[in-house]
Amino acid sequence: MWPIKKFFTLPSIKPKPGIHKFDYKPDTVYLYQFRRLKNCPNMSPFCMKIEIICRVYGINYEVIENAKLRSRNGTLPFIELNGEHISDSDLIEIRLRQHFKIPSLPSEQEAHATALTRMADNHLFHILMRYHCADNIFYKTFLELLDFNPYIIPLAIPFMKQIIGGQIYKNSTSAIGDFEPEELDELLHRDLKVFETVLEDKKFLFGDQITPVDDAFFSQLAAVYYPFHTHITEVLEKDFPKILEFCERVKSQVYPNDFCV
Repeated sequence: MWPIKKFFTLPSIKPKPGIHKFDYKPDTVYLYQFRRLKNCPNMSPFCMKIEIICRVYGINYEVIENAKLRSRNGTLPFIELNGEHISDSDLIEIRLRQHFKIPSLPSEQEAHATALTRMADNHLFHILMRYHCADNIFYKTFLELLDFNPYIIPLAIPFMKQIIGGQIYKNSTSAIGDFEPEELDELLHRDLKVFETVLEDKKFLFGDQITPVDDAFFSQLAAVYYPFHTHITEVLEKDFPKILEFCERVKSQVYPNDFCV
């Protein structure tokens, strides 16, 4: 009986780790994330998304850059808010919107925005990462963020390309399927066309004000467009100039003085 019982028992969830910031200020978000890049706020679109939400809605926050600390799920970002550990960018967004009373769009638009956010974070993300990790500069940048010795990085890149690149490929194919380069490019164009259609001639996806869905879409593109040249660069510049204009509007409003840090 024991093996059968064990088979039908749901796996347990890891307990939340203890907080790191004991002298926290009330209602201040402590955002744990990767170090900034020289030409982009963060290599992780999910870290960037949370910081942008804090900036857009005037939430007091403090960035804690680190190469070692991780959330309960083993990922970044995670936040600490009023002595509580909160992980996963989706849950962080929900908690921030609830706690700081971030206004929602009208119900129909909010439903539309939620679907677009899921599309950006769970489909477009996996397409972009397939292109983003195709060049050695991705792994060089990643290793620098992990504080690797500069002399070791050239030796480590082939191993990281096999390990991390292999994991990214595995995650991508598990999430959206395995495709030939031409097929993947078709999916990329289709996803971007959806956002371009919604954007039309508006400043942002749902009007003149930045909303959380703009944060999510911009973060996914910014993390792959600004750090270094990839296939994504060519696609955006050749086929989606309106989306690039959108990115520049978000960048100038959210990071007017310190985008390149």
